[in-house]
Amino acid sequence: MLDRYVRWMEDIFADREPPRMALRARAIQRVLNGESIEDVTADTRLPKYHLRRWVEAVGAGDFYEWLGRREPSEERIQRARQGIAQMMLATVAEEHFEALATGSLRDHGFSVEDDRVGRTDTDYRVIDRAGRPVLRINIKFHGTLFRQAEEYVRLAPGDCFALATYKIHGALLRQDQERLPYVFLIISVPTFPRQTLEGQISTDLAWLASVSNRATEEAIVSRLLGEPWANEVRVHVQRAGFRVISARRADGLMRQQLFDRVHALRLRGFNNLFRGAEINMHLSLSREMIAFEEFLDLLATRGERELTVRLDRGEI
Repeated sequence: MLDRYVRWMEDIFADREPPRMALRARAIQRVLNGESIEDVTADTRLPKYHLRRWVEAVGAGDFYEWLGRREPSEERIQRARQGIAQMMLATVAEEHFEALATGSLRDHGFSVEDDRVGRTDTDYRVIDRAGRPVLRINIKFHGTLFRQAEEYVRLAPGDCFALATYKIHGALLRQDQERLPYVFLIISVPTFPRQTLEGQISTDLAWLASVSNRATEEAIVSRLLGEPWANEVRVHVQRAGFRVISARRADGLMRQQLFDRVHALRLRGFNNLFRGAEINMHLSLSREMIAFEEFLDLLATRGERELTVRLDRGEI
């Protein structure tokens, strides 16, 4: 098990700085292969006490003890596979946005700044000619249809986008703190064969993701996107169009249609019916959002001042 872990960690971190757990695993492996703890701790500067405990745990057959994790179930490994697939799609959406926006915005004298601090949000800022931020963009990938949307929120499944209510609230808090309009940019690819993508993710990589952290998941995604088959993923995403809605408009619609569109608030036993689901506001892609091309045209023809005022008012 340890050899498997080390092998896959070294593979996916071949071109970047490995995380601490990878370095610790390699140190444990060296001791188990016959090197002295003293020599290994001198090389790695790991505490001798901790290294000895890790070696004893792995040597006794308890691989997960030193990781501080439980052995993942098949269900957990499958969730990790799904998470990797979602991250791949989100990363490709970011690539698509950067390629599209860089050219379109540059033509009008604007630039795009990557501001994804800690990868907690997919955030970019649009910067004007004077280097001042104009607005913040948060990209959302829409790849799964809410097939009961007509029944629960009176929207066609293909026209329904679920946005977590806490994300709307958080976006407005950030907008108020920064005095910078916050915009959600949604790319909808519900016809993408997600199971085909998940089928390309090996059990080894899914297992590794299930016992690791976000940095390892990102390294796995980077490695997989370098595979030839990943080009098909890019083609599917690049064919799709982005839709735009401001955080202020999303909040206004939520307040106006709270019980109609946030069905979690009116359904008894929601957690049992939709286990693990977030409390979402459901928005119409066609009627309540505008195309990204139209958004760029407004920025170019009406100017940033009028656009930001309309975004703050929730008109877009």
